[in-house]
Amino acid sequence: MLSKTKTLTLCSLLLLSLFALPCITFVQSQGQPYFKITLIVPGPNQARKAWAQVVENNLDAVGIDAVRVELDWGTVYDRALTPPEDVVGKTYDEGGFDALFIGYAMGIDPDPFGLYHSSQFPPAGQNYYLWDNAENDRLCELIKETVDENERLEYVKQWQKLAYEEQPSATILYTREVVAFDPTALQKEPFLAYHYPAWPRVKNWKLAAGSTQTTIVLAQTGPAPEEGLNPLLTTSYYDLTVYDNVFDSLAERKDLIDMEMVPALATSWEVASDQKTWTVHLRQGVKWHDGVEFTADDVKFTFDSAMNEEIASPTGAFVTEILGSPDNIEVVDDYTVVFRLPKPYAYFVETILSSYIIPKHVLENVPPSEWASHPFNTASGSYTVGSYTAYGPIGTGPYVYAAYDPTTAANIMTKNPDYWNKAELEAAGTFQIETLYVQCIESSDAAISALKSGEVDVLDSQYHLETKLASIEQPWGDYAAYDAFGVQELGFNMRHPVFGTGVDTPLGKKDPSRAAEAARYVRQAISHLIPRQDIINTILNGYGTPGVTTPITTLTAGYDTSLEPYEYDVELAKSLLAAAGYETGVAPPGGDFLQQYGLYIAVVVVVVIIAVVAVVMLRRKH
Repeated sequence: MLSKTKTLTLCSLLLLSLFALPCITFVQSQGQPYFKITLIVPGPNQARKAWAQVVENNLDAVGIDAVRVELDWGTVYDRALTPPEDVVGKTYDEGGFDALFIGYAMGIDPDPFGLYHSSQFPPAGQNYYLWDNAENDRLCELIKETVDENERLEYVKQWQKLAYEEQPSATILYTREVVAFDPTALQKEPFLAYHYPAWPRVKNWKLAAGSTQTTIVLAQTGPAPEEGLNPLLTTSYYDLTVYDNVFDSLAERKDLIDMEMVPALATSWEVASDQKTWTVHLRQGVKWHDGVEFTADDVKFTFDSAMNEEIASPTGAFVTEILGSPDNIEVVDDYTVVFRLPKPYAYFVETILSSYIIPKHVLENVPPSEWASHPFNTASGSYTVGSYTAYGPIGTGPYVYAAYDPTTAANIMTKNPDYWNKAELEAAGTFQIETLYVQCIESSDAAISALKSGEVDVLDSQYHLETKLASIEQPWGDYAAYDAFGVQELGFNMRHPVFGTGVDTPLGKKDPSRAAEAARYVRQAISHLIPRQDIINTILNGYGTPGVTTPITTLTAGYDTSLEPYEYDVELAKSLLAAAGYETGVAPPGGDFLQQYGLYIAVVVVVVIIAVVAVVMLRRKH
């Protein structure tokens, strides 16, 4: 039988162990990281590199092994954005990706379908996150198909709440952009009225009063061609800056003041009472740059090609979802096309009719396997169409592609003298630029120097000149600043075993039925480790707004003002990681306390029982 002294000593040791256990657990958790995550930072964007380093450091500080890698755009597309089928879903170590810092120049209308619906997985779609969520799909479809605007915007708010909770991407910020330009050459007003997704249309720019300069050089921080200059084969912003001036669409947005959609290659359109049958009337007398007439056959060819799996358009899955199949597009005559949609699409004019039209007579005899490597797409050499020699894409747009200069990385375009809207534009004081250069200068400092010396006339918004405005001075420099439809995010691979599916989290291993829940906790934790406002204040000089969800910005109809951006909160991040089963030394939030400390509580109960029993036995003896 234990002596009184030994019994009291045992009880004391048992009680002390209750307080020691959590500390021991925490110390053990610091011996190795919770998990590894590789953060991809694409291209030469210096601001993005800066905030990527901040996020990497914050993840490392809480015990996550974050590794930041900087990759060229081609590799980013191959790993994440448009990977081959055998790479889709793989982690970075397997040849795919874990998480990607990326920016979007979003559309104006609130439509998450193309980015998030499960039918839009790459390589044929843009849901590079591989988010597969039944409620997300349901809401995306309702947004897409609901014609009544008020009802549709309610679904938009519901979708935002879901995406905010699930965090398939941690939205960092909505951009306030800066375009720098030479005020002796150009006027400011068009940059404010036509910024992306309208501003690259150089036909709308105006020369400065009294200027006789007719050659304009636009510098951008990324290369073009990157994916290519065929609009069916690229989603690159930098490619768009070039080909937006070469091609036309059936309809276009007049400006960003009243957002009105106006005819372009089409003259008018109407929809039947079923909200699915659209009749589009085309403009007559429009010529491709090689002199061949534009007709309804080109329209059908464009959308048929977008749906052709052999061509592998990165937006092909989206076009197929909306239009169904080539059988649903009927050429009634040379100037009339009928689209018979399988379901109503609320943004048919804004999205389908604003798609760039490509020439059937140029590409119909090019095998699909050769589209990507053809000079039409790459601008790497010449080719002949009839008696016309081309050096890149052939469109109906305001500028003719003339050449690519590899020495200066410049795309050279010349004014289309036969442009269908030439007279109206010139009467409005626009379309005065005869020659347009779009060239790549990666460094913002080098670009500013080129602007100062007169080598370039415009610096693209992606230079993030927000912190360098003091270096842009009259008379050689000025800038236009505006709240944009741009978004910067950290997108997650939703098939990653830790923060995608959750099967490799401690909670997921313990209870597979809760693996997806655990992954959500991890994504939320990472989002709470992004200091959004500090990034805006320190890296972007206050230019930007903390982000909530990626496709819906503060400028977008239906934006849910009740949602607050994820706060930078290290303790909450640790708590959420604890909810996923990681030993962080911080209790899980709310009712998840038992999940983290259930074993500890059980030990406490056992120790207390042993102590009580020992005391009782001691009393009986004496």
